[in-house]
Amino acid sequence: MNYATIKYYDIANGPGVRVSLYVSGCRNHCKNCFNPETWSFEYGHPFTKEEEDKILKGMEPDYIKGFSLLGGDPFEPENQLALVDFMERLKRAYPNKSVWAYTGYDFEADLLTGKKGNPEVTMRLLRCIDVLVDGRFVEELKNPDLLFRGSSNQRIILVRQSLERDELVQMVAETDRTYLRGFVPGDADALYEILGDGQTMQYVEPAFDREKTVKFLNETCVGNKNAYVAVELKDSGRLIGYIMLKPCGERQLEAGWIFNKDYRGLGYACESVGAAFDHAFTELGAFSVTAGIDERNEASLKLARSLGMKFVTSERENGNTLLRYVKTKGNK
Repeated sequence: MNYATIKYYDIANGPGVRVSLYVSGCRNHCKNCFNPETWSFEYGHPFTKEEEDKILKGMEPDYIKGFSLLGGDPFEPENQLALVDFMERLKRAYPNKSVWAYTGYDFEADLLTGKKGNPEVTMRLLRCIDVLVDGRFVEELKNPDLLFRGSSNQRIILVRQSLERDELVQMVAETDRTYLRGFVPGDADALYEILGDGQTMQYVEPAFDREKTVKFLNETCVGNKNAYVAVELKDSGRLIGYIMLKPCGERQLEAGWIFNKDYRGLGYACESVGAAFDHAFTELGAFSVTAGIDERNEASLKLARSLGMKFVTSERENGNTLLRYVKTKGNK
């Protein structure tokens, strides 16, 4: 296998500062591809053990958050064969640094079905990857505001979670400790642990029973990853929170958040809701995010203020006083 280039300080293809390998060879030939020279499998330089060692050395500093694999297309059959042993070596050496990969192929239709090369090799390579951006670049769907991808058809997929659950799990955003992702039907138990707890729900509405939780999950949350976001711990995979970003006007979103009481006071809500707001202002195109918070809910009021939300008015709802806070794009 040949490679086009190796970047040892890349901030464009995944979160934080990363080491990135651009492999050669791609049969997708997307219109206005940003790297058309890498379509040729002969382009660039041979990828040898020396390059592997340099990448592993380049991954050592603490400021390097992970490794990104792109091209070209790393999931061309020839490239899979050349990469899989190295990727397993890299993942063993740096199990706590994230691996992102980019492919023009479809995760379910092409990769999970084994249509691109040896199915066993494909699965070995997928198990080395934390986050996969899939799908061809489509010029007509190009959007410069999208995070870490070029066109709106491309998806950011949490690979391990998708393989373990046997259902597609898409990432919305991430923090150092959490993934913000779309809900899936398998989240029922964890969501009920949150929404079914009276103490957790005391300033929102009466606690849900299990039937109401499952109905809410399947009819409202699943398939609506931008408006209803699950917060999952990176280290354990546990779902600890729920964030709402529901449209309520032109370029305006109504926000809400509920977290498992066992994880309060540890900063998870602040970092996760902050990441959700960033997502709202960039990818969702919102100009403002608003939240109505019960005046007795000191924790949520403190969180809103820490995220730069400003008090604008108070209102009555179901006999309670809600304090209305707003954050506008660009307001820190």
